[in-house]
Amino acid sequence: MKFNKLALRPAIIFLAIMLSFFASRFWVLNHPPAEYSDVKQDYERYANIWRYGLTPYLEHLYEYPPATIPVVYLPLELDQRGIGKYYANYRAEIFVIESLMFMFVIVCLWKSAISKKHRVLALSYYLIAGMVAKDFWYEGIDLIFFGSIACLLAWIRISDQKKFTHRVATWTIFWFSVAVKLITFPLAVPIFLLTKIKKLQHEVLASVLGGAIVWGIPVLFFRSSLSVFIIFHAKRPLKFGAFGSYIIELINDFAKTEQRVQVGPDYPMAGPVSAVVTKIVSILFLLAISMFILWSWKVIRNFLKKNVKRNANTDFFIMISLTLTYIFIFFLSSKTFSSPFHIWYIPLFAMYPFASLSSQVFVYLSGVLLLLLDTTPHLKAPAGVIFDTVPLYHLRDAFRFIPMIFLAVFFAQRLKLRRFPQERSSSKSLDS
Repeated sequence: MKFNKLALRPAIIFLAIMLSFFASRFWVLNHPPAEYSDVKQDYERYANIWRYGLTPYLEHLYEYPPATIPVVYLPLELDQRGIGKYYANYRAEIFVIESLMFMFVIVCLWKSAISKKHRVLALSYYLIAGMVAKDFWYEGIDLIFFGSIACLLAWIRISDQKKFTHRVATWTIFWFSVAVKLITFPLAVPIFLLTKIKKLQHEVLASVLGGAIVWGIPVLFFRSSLSVFIIFHAKRPLKFGAFGSYIIELINDFAKTEQRVQVGPDYPMAGPVSAVVTKIVSILFLLAISMFILWSWKVIRNFLKKNVKRNANTDFFIMISLTLTYIFIFFLSSKTFSSPFHIWYIPLFAMYPFASLSSQVFVYLSGVLLLLLDTTPHLKAPAGVIFDTVPLYHLRDAFRFIPMIFLAVFFAQRLKLRRFPQERSSSKSLDS
């Protein structure tokens, strides 16, 4: 009887986790945003445009890469067949995708060499963070985007990356994330450098096959028209939530030379200061991404030189640390930034193998602060000014970027450690 109880314990723990997940997400599904929704304003409009004959990229401007097309269109197809309505269908679709991602997160957590307290805290953070950010959680493509990256990192952790077929799967997941948003493209460098396949040509072939699986049909169908969304983003001005835009607003508090352009989706500032800062930000962004690529190459080269015994946990640790560092570098240097971007780091925070509870708590509190500032109306600035001209809400907005800087430094510093996480024994049960 004692043996049976022990055998049942992992199943009971897993059931409790899934019940908590479904309960929290049922609450999110039943509390949609009260005001603006990209799904209602943009995605349904795009789906109807396609249904009535206009082809994306070829005949109308579509700002997202091709993997988003079936995601945006499927809810309308169900709607037309008498199954639900577009908005509810879209949210349900993202929920199904998140459920798959959450399974990867659970498996990754229990494969990692971390304590039970770390896992409980990680799962609690993930569930609570989704509820805090509920106005954006199922309202766009961001959960699909970095959900795919979370699945990629989990796959690196739980699979045998020495096998060619597993590397093809790795690259397929990676290229899918790029086909949702191009932002993850620079991560191809560390993924390639961490290969365990002995022959370089096999790794190149795995990458090409993975890319062909995802991009083959879109490239054949849309051809050069795919450049439309690339050109669109290249020409975008500074978005109102970007760090560069915040600098412009601070300068404008004193200069009074700029004006807000009331044209979505960017609502940029216009004026002489905006023109100069936009050019500087564009250059700094390219430099920041280039420096990240060079730095990631150096990190992995140094790691391989140390002759550390490589296992799934060490590769996962390096890759997730690089990814999180990249996220916050992108946040601080990009021309575009908006509230849904905060969804990107939530599954990765939950999966991260923290060395101590104190560092885990620090990161989670920083993440929750960012969510409260940028995805909820709860932390409003009081009326008033400082230095006679600077509104207090500009001081509040500074706290949107300070934690990002600390988090970028935190995860970059983790890669300087000489000790890497150890492989977790496969004999450990779910309740260990």
